[in-house]
Amino acid sequence: MIDTRPSSQAIFFELASEALWDATRRRIVPMIAFVSLVSLLAVDSCTSCGTGQITANGEPVPLSEIAGWTGMLVIASLSMWMMVLAGILASDHLAEPLDDGSANLVLARPVPRSAFAGARLAGALAIAMATALVVLGCSAGLLHLRNELPLLPVVWAGLACAAGSIVVGSLAMTMSLKMSRVATALLVLVFVGSVTFINSFGLTGMQFGALGTVIQFVTPPLCSAVVLALAPWTDPVVPDLDPVVLTLKLIAWVFIGLAALWLTFDRFEISQ
Repeated sequence: MIDTRPSSQAIFFELASEALWDATRRRIVPMIAFVSLVSLLAVDSCTSCGTGQITANGEPVPLSEIAGWTGMLVIASLSMWMMVLAGILASDHLAEPLDDGSANLVLARPVPRSAFAGARLAGALAIAMATALVVLGCSAGLLHLRNELPLLPVVWAGLACAAGSIVVGSLAMTMSLKMSRVATALLVLVFVGSVTFINSFGLTGMQFGALGTVIQFVTPPLCSAVVLALAPWTDPVVPDLDPVVLTLKLIAWVFIGLAALWLTFDRFEISQ
């Protein structure tokens, strides 16, 4: 007897396609497009100043000499915004079908909860990563054309941004099962802001006590990974950070975020 049931991969891609379609119809998408356009206009204005100069200690310094630092600040800031966007999109992308009851219809079929949660996360992240591709890509192009900054570091920074988006998105979706949508969205802002603040202290090479060292160790390297990828622009900015350790730490947080989502949703009681 031939088994005509769809494979688990087919089920996942079908659910992910539905989740992506749902994400594109959300009212926040036009706002995302508007803010992204404003961000690109700001980057265009910033990179157009590459031929001027500033004064440091009474001596004129051409802006072209600090183009790498400016570019790092631009790309890092945009990457953090992309992670916030991923978290906000994910903050109600699973909670919404649970509230309106459509999740019950899907899960009534032989659909694993992990596949459903993963598909909803994939739909939200697809919008965030598509936005990141456009914003970071256009920004990198402007920095390359006007300030002659190489493009390869932005590729690595984009991958770090994608991994960070998965971390923030999965954790936000997990918390949305326990908190309201507004509270989850606010938590995303606080989380990304706090992590960026902690990472920034680590990037300065400052020494901390035992508690500070532990906090630095357990904090996901959302900002640190992006800045480290852009280090060739500043020759270098973070010589004390090990790229291998930082990469493994970021990958570990990706698995932690996904595992937290799947385990929490697997134990989540869905009202009938």
